[in-house]
Amino acid sequence: MNALRAPAFRDSGHAPLVPVPGWPVLPDGWVLDRVVGVGVDSRGRIFVAHRGEHPFLCFHADGRFSHEVGAAHQRATTAYDLRGPVPIPIATRCWLHGLHVDPWDNVWITDVGRHLLMKFSPAGELLLTLGVDGESGCDERHFAQPTHICVNPAGDLFITDGYGNSRMVHCRADGTFVREWGRRGTEPGEFHTPHVVTLAPDGLLYMTDRENDRIQVFTQAGEVVATWPGLHSVDGLHAAADGFIYGSSGIDRAVIRFDRGGKIRAVWTAPGGCLYPHGVFVTPQGDLYLADTGDRWEVTGSLPEERRNLPRTGPDGSALLRFRLPG
Repeated sequence: MNALRAPAFRDSGHAPLVPVPGWPVLPDGWVLDRVVGVGVDSRGRIFVAHRGEHPFLCFHADGRFSHEVGAAHQRATTAYDLRGPVPIPIATRCWLHGLHVDPWDNVWITDVGRHLLMKFSPAGELLLTLGVDGESGCDERHFAQPTHICVNPAGDLFITDGYGNSRMVHCRADGTFVREWGRRGTEPGEFHTPHVVTLAPDGLLYMTDRENDRIQVFTQAGEVVATWPGLHSVDGLHAAADGFIYGSSGIDRAVIRFDRGGKIRAVWTAPGGCLYPHGVFVTPQGDLYLADTGDRWEVTGSLPEERRNLPRTGPDGSALLRFRLPG
């Protein structure tokens, strides 16, 4: 983390976000563990990526389980924290990260452990893979822990190559490299952990520059349009059909509603008891979905390190939350 950080987000006192009860419904014995991404397609199907068993799932709009996506193409690896000068191993598990549903209802995920981006049909057929499995790099073929992707109506891809590298990558629909921009730094157009990118109806790209505590706005050619500073560690971002940009700050357990100029219009803290809201998606119907990666801990002694991670089980293990936005 940077030594100096922006102030924490505080609840704005707006009408609270109240979770929809009994949602979702998982098969017996299944648990959502550290949900990292969520997206909804044009038919109302909800796609979810998490880091437990059966890591890529699809649900019906009413929360009933539909099917597992691309199970044969998921596997566990060891990921590393690359924010400091020395890589630190985190854990060995399935390391899905960013999830995006494109205009044709294909579903894209990034795998930060394997340095890959994968495109699936809604039924789960693997259609395209970008990157080299298990090899990190910073060129036209390689990524280093890519964090997210969004796709424009022409099919072009915009990728935040954000944990190992500090760049945005633009590719054609077939994966052909077009351009890249950005490097590690704090100036406009430079990044420290570009985490999520979302495309708004105005054609601009809104990107969370997480460790720099800001959002940057770009044209699709990579030109800086605006910088929104002073935003504490924004993880998730989604340009919604209601004209607002919705963000999530995991550290502050906050959901934020921005207007297109970057002004904060509402902040909700710890909605539904969420522990670390990592991803956010808002439907045209006013449903807000949160992907919660937060861990639950049991204190076993008086020292901070004397604790153990609790498995997510039962209703408390469902780390995907659904809300209705207040009118």
